[in-house]
Amino acid sequence: MNTGSLRLKLLLLGLATLVLPWEGTRYAREMESALREGEQDSLGAVAQSIASSLQGRTDLLYRDAGSAQPTGAFDLEPLVLTTQPFLDGYPDEWPPDKQAWRHYDNGTQGGFGILTGVFERMLYVLLDVRDDKLVFDAPGANPLDSNAMGDRVWLGFSAPDGSEHHVFIAATGPGSVTARRIESGEYGQQTAVTEPRINGAWQPSPNGYRVELRIPLSMLGERFGVLLDDRDRRGALPSSYGMLSTEDLHTQGRLLAASPDLSSYLVQFLQPGLRLAVGTPAGRTLAQADALAQATALGPEPGILARLYRRFVDDPRAHRTIDATALIYDRKHAAPIGQLRVTQTGERWLTLRDRALTRMLNITLVTTIVAVVLMFVFAARLAVRLSRLRSASESALTREGLNTKFPETAAPDELGDVARGFSTLLGRLNEYTGYLRTLAGKLAHEIRTPLTIVRSSLENLESEGGVSQGAQVYLDRARQGSERLNAILIAMGAATRVEEAIASSERTRFDIVSVVASAVASYGNAFPQRQFATDLPQQPIEIQGAPDLIVQLLDKLIDNAVDFSPPGATIMVRLHAEPREVVLAVDNPGPPLAPWIRGRLFESLWQSRTDRDSRPHFGLGLYIVRLIAEFHGGNATAANLAGDAGASFVVRLARP
Repeated sequence: MNTGSLRLKLLLLGLATLVLPWEGTRYAREMESALREGEQDSLGAVAQSIASSLQGRTDLLYRDAGSAQPTGAFDLEPLVLTTQPFLDGYPDEWPPDKQAWRHYDNGTQGGFGILTGVFERMLYVLLDVRDDKLVFDAPGANPLDSNAMGDRVWLGFSAPDGSEHHVFIAATGPGSVTARRIESGEYGQQTAVTEPRINGAWQPSPNGYRVELRIPLSMLGERFGVLLDDRDRRGALPSSYGMLSTEDLHTQGRLLAASPDLSSYLVQFLQPGLRLAVGTPAGRTLAQADALAQATALGPEPGILARLYRRFVDDPRAHRTIDATALIYDRKHAAPIGQLRVTQTGERWLTLRDRALTRMLNITLVTTIVAVVLMFVFAARLAVRLSRLRSASESALTREGLNTKFPETAAPDELGDVARGFSTLLGRLNEYTGYLRTLAGKLAHEIRTPLTIVRSSLENLESEGGVSQGAQVYLDRARQGSERLNAILIAMGAATRVEEAIASSERTRFDIVSVVASAVASYGNAFPQRQFATDLPQQPIEIQGAPDLIVQLLDKLIDNAVDFSPPGATIMVRLHAEPREVVLAVDNPGPPLAPWIRGRLFESLWQSRTDRDSRPHFGLGLYIVRLIAEFHGGNATAANLAGDAGASFVVRLARP
């Protein structure tokens, strides 16, 4: 297991504490459902109480007692507008309610739609007329001049006293318009008198034109209607159609609007976060009092954390308001005359839920953060301890032997037990390794005496004579075997003697150039079948070390080069100085080194040669080279010559 995976596992373990806020959100949702059900029951009781107070109050619900009757084809049901429309002839400020429009056709391709609304004791009317030829009145002409007349809009309505009135809207071009009424003079002459209380705007549209009007409700009684005079040119006979009688302009439809006192009556029941709306039995709104946007008395606006928690807890598809509806009956409680809708914002129960949820989630998040931080600290400390154990285990085997000192052995936990176990194991391995290191010398010492006896006995047997020729063959074989056994004993103790010699050698300052030149000069006589060449610097190079060991190092390298080079080959010895070290190289032609061999050439008791002579080889020569190089603060490496023509052994020695 690496430290990264350990940290990851501890992190996942720390994040497992997030199951607490998850369970908390589930509990918060259940609490919200319970609060919502309670608020729903309470709101239903409020709606029923207010509806009971309106029982039989037809005069308070409608402007006329007959408005409670079913609607007819020419009846208008104004919307309850929340904002005042700007009188510009465009429908931008009107609510996009297609169901609230009433449409009337002229029997051909023309027609109009009418949308009405009430805002603060004013009736607003929007006409959308389909007319392929818009004809305005002639500018400056008498509005009653039949030759100058264009398209006109007639309004018919009953006054509060029941009398019926008619006004018309005419325009000489786009812009503001004001209604006019026709009055008869003393001698029967007719004049168009401006009615300033009824005004609006006339604007062309892609399909015809639009007319937007404002009329005070104080002028209107029970009935209201619109009639259009459509002309294809000025002065032509009109094609009249709409909600008024084409014969006498009698108003055929009703204006089903709420009583002006209904809104003020609802305000007395209004509370922050509530909306009260009274409608017809069919569901059309007559009047409403709205305080949904007002803050409740439960506390200030939710904070940043509360709003953030809502994103995780709230269902975006869930409604944030609750509604309750109660029917308003007549005095006999026989038939409904309207209905009351009470809407309450969800801020009431959401605030209560947010208080508990925020407190719980804050505690959980703080606990989770603390737990994760502590686990990371613990993981970091554990990773450091494990890395120390790993480093100690990797560096336990050194050139000098086994390092039995192990970290964390004083720790009382499981890692301490592991460290103590490794320390005990390394101690035992060190004892065994020390025994193996001295075993060769002990065996050589113990076997040398019996071997001397055997050799002396063979010499005495030869000196006495009288040995037959057949026995002489066996005697020669016994002598050769004893000599070979003696060579084996010498080789077995070579490494031990070299290590002891290195340990007891005194360091002196000497010229390595002269030492190498002197040694190479003697190799020509020792190995007459090989040629030796040198590449040595002219100036002396001084190093700190033992000259005898350098000669022994060079002997081992030359001996190895002779064994792996063909007769007559030239062995090159090179020496040069670098800023911080001296490089000694021995190049010999012959077989190249395999890649897998290079890493093991300088190990103890390892060799790759085949038996070329009768001399025993135990793989100690290059091992001794490495020991001497390390004694002088350097190292030994091997590589192939260019073109795999042979091998090159390079020794680097530190300079003082």
